[in-house]
Amino acid sequence: MAKVFSFLQPIKEHIKYRLRWRYQWRTWFLERHACLGYEVLKYYDGLPKRVNFQKGRADLLAEYWFNESLLPKSSRLRAFMTRFDLLELIRQLQFFNCLPSRAPKFIFMDSFSELTDQMFISRSEGWRFCCGYSDVSHDETFSRDYLCEGLIPAEQLKGTYLRLFSIFEKRWGAVPIYFLHFPIALETRAVFKERYKEIALAMDEIARDHPHIYSIKVDESKVQRSMDATDDLKDFPYHYDEATYLLFKKEIEEVAPLRW
Repeated sequence: MAKVFSFLQPIKEHIKYRLRWRYQWRTWFLERHACLGYEVLKYYDGLPKRVNFQKGRADLLAEYWFNESLLPKSSRLRAFMTRFDLLELIRQLQFFNCLPSRAPKFIFMDSFSELTDQMFISRSEGWRFCCGYSDVSHDETFSRDYLCEGLIPAEQLKGTYLRLFSIFEKRWGAVPIYFLHFPIALETRAVFKERYKEIALAMDEIARDHPHIYSIKVDESKVQRSMDATDDLKDFPYHYDEATYLLFKKEIEEVAPLRW
């Protein structure tokens, strides 16, 4: 049975990504977000079909756009991942070159990837992927085979976003882009507090110059921790209560209501 599944999987993926995505989807939207985006979008009914590249850090997606040889080979990473749910998120990136030909109704992003994800590059082949540093096991074999380039340098954030947004605009026109900033009210680590400020500054400047791009933040004093978090996530600073997510929806509707 396993052999049959292994044989059929590439055929199913070809039909789903290279045929249905590209040629059949008429109404859809592009996502690049983690849990913040998922939680906020729960409050919208009847959304179009969706494509999410959660681990698509902005510079990584721009590189994939122009060089398909850099797309990840997720099967090579199975032995190194500390969280196997993340392996599927990296696998999704293998199909970034299969996006629908029609323009998305909107693009929905959050800041988590640029906030925390690090770049890893295959030393022998050059393909690359992004994830949290602790998402992979940094044993001798992994360190020998993959180079860690770390976070996007702060001084490159604005240019990186502008490059990616320019790619989107050249392909699809001025599609609305919603960029949600993860609150840092619960964060205690100075490095991420500072990165929040740097990302917010870059995106606020971009939004001022590009009317179709929206930099969405909420009042940090109103952000509360989720009371329903599991034990392993109760101290995680990026899961919030329902009221926080509703604040984001309210902000979106006041700035530029989602339409499709």
